[in-house]
Amino acid sequence: MKRGIMLAPLALIVLCGCVGQKCGCPTESAVGKVEQGAEGEVFHIQTALPIDYSEQMEWVLRYDDNDVEELRQRAEVEAKECDVLFFGSSSIRLWKTLAEDMAPLRVVNRGYGGAMMRDVHYNYHTVLADYSPRAFVFYCDNDLGGFGRDMHPTELFDMYRLLVERLQRDYPDKPIFILSIKFNNNRIQKLEQHRLFNAIMADYAAHTEGVTFVDVNTPILNSDGSINDAMFEQDRLHVNREGYAVWASVLRPMLLEALR
Repeated sequence: MKRGIMLAPLALIVLCGCVGQKCGCPTESAVGKVEQGAEGEVFHIQTALPIDYSEQMEWVLRYDDNDVEELRQRAEVEAKECDVLFFGSSSIRLWKTLAEDMAPLRVVNRGYGGAMMRDVHYNYHTVLADYSPRAFVFYCDNDLGGFGRDMHPTELFDMYRLLVERLQRDYPDKPIFILSIKFNNNRIQKLEQHRLFNAIMADYAAHTEGVTFVDVNTPILNSDGSINDAMFEQDRLHVNREGYAVWASVLRPMLLEALR
């Protein structure tokens, strides 16, 4: 797939190698021209350079034909009014007892398998569709999953922060609950990054109106702080029924308090 990406004015200057200085380069090129305006030089982009980013787009759209398509179809038949909209990655999608665990709150599960923050942003309108929740719960840990496309915890924080800002713009005054990343033996090599991210998010939430960081990680650890495999499925990544019950025991009272 070939797409045209419009060059920004700075990019046009870089092409001629004359950033921050005068030069003898022509004021018109294959991509645009420079005109002298009342407030200085004005760049007019006339054409686009073809850039092949099919691989990246295929990666972002990798779940479009299955999990994301299922979300589209469900949005056509599900009731849009709910108390809490849960979304994020497979740890949300696989929460099969969510409605039972959160009763009497009315919940809708909009998680999809393999979600990463970059495609959560891309699929934002598909995931949220035209649902009308009173609160949001979000979980996503695959950007620190050891896949070779991992972000640094501070980069991931920026993606979370942008998501919060989008939600607060589109759904004013709706409380947002961010679940901590769970430590697990499947991704034990990422544990310190998970720890750092959780600390950053906890501090951010403590200073951000309408955002609550929910530590669902510590309650499923052993008393000495080690990972308790009894709380996980055989993949040692996703929590099992017992693990979800612990999550619910922590989260449900917070939601009830916020929505009473």
